[in-house]
Amino acid sequence: MLNNFGSIKIILLENTEPVDNVMRIFILTLLISLAKMVTAQKNIADSNFHLYLLIGQSNMAGRGLVDTESKKTDEKILMLDVNAQWQLATDPVHFDKPGAVGVGPAISFAKAMLKENNKIKIGLIPCAWGGSPLRVWKPGEKYLHAYPYDDALIRTQRALKDGVLKGILWHQGESDNDSVRSATYLNRLKVFIEQLRHDLLMPDVPFVAGEIGYFNKNDYINTFVNELPKNVPYTAVVRAVGLTDKGDHLHFDTPSARELGKRYARTMQQLLLEKDNSYSGSSNTNEKPTVILTFDDAEISHYTNVAPLLKKYGFGATFMVCEMARKPADSLYYMNWQQIAALHKMGFEIGNHTGHHKNMTTLTVDEMKVEVRYIEDKCRQYNIPVPVSFAYPGNRHDSLSQIVLRELGYRFARTGGSSFYNPLKNTHLAIPSYTMGATEKLAERTWKALKTVQSGQVLVFTVHGVPDLEHPDYTTTITHFEQLLQYMKANNFRVVPLKDLY
Repeated sequence: MLNNFGSIKIILLENTEPVDNVMRIFILTLLISLAKMVTAQKNIADSNFHLYLLIGQSNMAGRGLVDTESKKTDEKILMLDVNAQWQLATDPVHFDKPGAVGVGPAISFAKAMLKENNKIKIGLIPCAWGGSPLRVWKPGEKYLHAYPYDDALIRTQRALKDGVLKGILWHQGESDNDSVRSATYLNRLKVFIEQLRHDLLMPDVPFVAGEIGYFNKNDYINTFVNELPKNVPYTAVVRAVGLTDKGDHLHFDTPSARELGKRYARTMQQLLLEKDNSYSGSSNTNEKPTVILTFDDAEISHYTNVAPLLKKYGFGATFMVCEMARKPADSLYYMNWQQIAALHKMGFEIGNHTGHHKNMTTLTVDEMKVEVRYIEDKCRQYNIPVPVSFAYPGNRHDSLSQIVLRELGYRFARTGGSSFYNPLKNTHLAIPSYTMGATEKLAERTWKALKTVQSGQVLVFTVHGVPDLEHPDYTTTITHFEQLLQYMKANNFRVVPLKDLY
């Protein structure tokens, strides 16, 4: 394989003679030294060219069926080809086994990252090898006709001439998915990450691992993969819940591979936020605090009063709908489903507040699923996307309810607590919020939260009726609500639905 590093051309020999391994280690050491020189010349690389290293085995390389979507290109998404040259990215991105490669998570990941920041370009560095066990991901180890670790390091150093490495995507584990090798997997993965970060001269580069598909015959490895964030800083794990295989009980099909890429993007954005509070998936986040407006209980005033005001100020929002213990067509206090569907058509997010506003902590697992799926089925009936955001009725939640929501594929869940959301402290399935209101106590708390939120922080509001005809203790008058919107507009706040937090 021919690789270019500056003016140096390196030929990686593909035999196994001892002298060649010695030479490889020498070359690798030389490259690391040269990397220090490149790092010292930061002005050479384009800071808006964001690089991501893709490593692991076949599900990172991609085995989904290539379709017409696979060949669409975006001038802002590039990939480093087999000859270490940049070209427009198309599937297959990888080249580990030319007869087998297909659609993986890479391009959908890049598209999702671009969606949140259109001022950047994405550079994909494909280095995954199908079937590779974790033991070969170390310096000098050969696998088939490649040296996975060495080649990944060399190709990354080549890419660093042009851009900035923002993160690493890792999907591997199927080859270690048995009772023996999985038992030591976490410790071995920790060593691998430490070695890679050391050799890249980036001790805190974000590292996101993915669960193997739940369709595998056995699942030993995911338990240990999910322990990674507790043991290694700036790491996170992407769930594989709900993803399907291509019929072989091993590889993700094309839609699931693309969904996996989107999940990698959301998780990477959150890690980048943790690393640098000036980044939260938006190119202007360092200039604006983020406000999330969530409206509970499907009250009629959300349709008649709230939506027109939000459109007037250009703000997004999430409407957490339920049917309480009422009839669906009760138009005196609550919206019907045609009105809820109209909110979706206006561009607002429809979230899930359970079917009938039941306390999740008093329900069995099956009862919780019935309540959550009730709203999902209603959304399907009215051509509304299945919700990814949830609000706990009465803000009551526990670890079991979070497990159920995670299993059902929810990205975000909101509770109370009257505090800002901090991804370093709060799970995304228990996001705290302030209750908005016009009563003396709530009004004071609402204004204080708005006036103290800082750049990079996230302020979530729970709002009931505007006004609230049935629950006057939680009412927000139209005048008061518009004053709050005017303040957010005047202070350049980023006001988005919960689904767009990352």
